[in-house]
Amino acid sequence: MIILVDIGNTNIVIGLAKDNKIIDTFRMSTDTSLTVDEYAGKLKGFGIDKNNIKGVAISSVVPQLDHVFENLFFKYYDKRALVVGAGIKSGLKLKIDNQKQLGADLLCDCVGAYEKYPGDLLVVDLGTATKLLAVNKNKEYLGGAIAPGIISSLNSLVASAAKLSSINLAIPPKTIETETTRCIQSGALVGHACMINGLLSKMKKELNSENISVILTGGMSYIVKDLLDHEYFYEPNILLEGLLVIYNKNN
Repeated sequence: MIILVDIGNTNIVIGLAKDNKIIDTFRMSTDTSLTVDEYAGKLKGFGIDKNNIKGVAISSVVPQLDHVFENLFFKYYDKRALVVGAGIKSGLKLKIDNQKQLGADLLCDCVGAYEKYPGDLLVVDLGTATKLLAVNKNKEYLGGAIAPGIISSLNSLVASAAKLSSINLAIPPKTIETETTRCIQSGALVGHACMINGLLSKMKKELNSENISVILTGGMSYIVKDLLDHEYFYEPNILLEGLLVIYNKNN
């Protein structure tokens, strides 16, 4: 099996791949204070047997944890992890100003999406940030848009307003609401979906293509997926699938 590790700002997702398919996933909170041994204990709790592991690939947007996980897999699994970064083979042409600034998560998203839906496509990834990414049929990554994520926006609002407390992530019955909590839910959640709808419409015009696939992914995507006006393919593991493709291309 191949261990796939997606280190995000909020969560770390571990995927197990066998025969080029994701067969299981595990999730834990991101904590930069934990040591190699402490994270190894968490992986042990998932029941991952080192004797069945062929290789390891890591996508990370938290630099403080890169060496932690590299050392973890070398120490406990006798494997040198492939870490997605500058110069890695991905199969995509990067048509952006500074390739070194491209996040590993964005690259894996697009690689996984194109592998499954070759052609013009837009990837919508809702996590700590909300990312909309564009790839054309020529396998060119064109860039995209990055906005504050749902949780980030809500936390910022609550922290800035003395009379507000934490808000449940629930879609309110109406857009025009009459109670403060539901008003915030309308603005934050329905409003976020409207932003995504608007960006998708503008990006489709810029791509100027008749056939554009929209791929929806990310840990927060379940909240707004029923509010989107555009047809989409829901692919919660597309980042891990892209990471697996990159691992295979570099081994």
